Amino acid sequence: MIPRIASFVGLMCLAAFATAQSPDLNIIVSQMVAAEHDNTLHTHAYTVKRDYQLLDKQMEPTAQVVANITFVPPDQRQYEIESAQGGIGEKILRDIVARETEPPTDLERKEISPANYEFRLLGPGTMDGRPCYVLALTPRRNEKYLIRGQIWVDAETYKIRRAEGHTAKSPSWWLHDVYILMVFGDVDGMWLRVFTHATVNVRFKGRYEMVARDLEYRSAQSTIIHNRRRPGILAGAALGP
Repeated sequence: MIPRIASFVGLMCLAAFATAQSPDLNIIVSQMVAAEHDNTLHTHAYTVKRDYQLLDKQMEPTAQVVANITFVPPDQRQYEIESAQGGIGEKILRDIVARETEPPTDLERKEISPANYEFRLLGPGTMDGRPCYVLALTPRRNEKYLIRGQIWVDAETYKIRRAEGHTAKSPSWWLHDVYILMVFGDVDGMWLRVFTHATVNVRFKGRYEMVARDLEYRSAQSTIIHNRRRPGILAGAALGP
């Protein structure tokens, strides 16, 4: 009987230790929101050269738009098309660029925060070799700027490294059934979205994939501050130990 009691007590101690070591979801979310707020304080004016491509089922480019987009905090945005080709696909990409550079409104309704999402901890994960917390996102409203999916939150900095899922609502008349993946990274001390990959159904055209890759960043003084020209599409992410 004594050995059985000892074993039971041992198991209870291990369970208590495991529970004590489990991350608290509320702490993760609050630290994530604080990290995002801190990032806004370090954001300065910059211009990004972004390459948008529409790919067919064989992953061959059917349209391309290269745009220079200027961001001036807190809410000024403008763009200039450097080059474009691809018929109706070009029109779709131009529409995406225009929508991305619309004057931001209701920013608080687009944030990844408790006001817009319900969160659930899925477990540990990794992103580019960094330990992360993987959280499930459930939008509180059906809006085109919200996604139903998951995010990878850096376990040390609490910055969002990756977000992916279906948009809660179709973003435009042209596009529906949109699955979007976004990768974030450091650019001159700012934490920015540096890569986007979306799978969409384009009206009258069928299933397509859209890739938006940031190529180059310039400061307000037109100095190159970061060049991201590199091969590959997706940054590595994993869920689990």
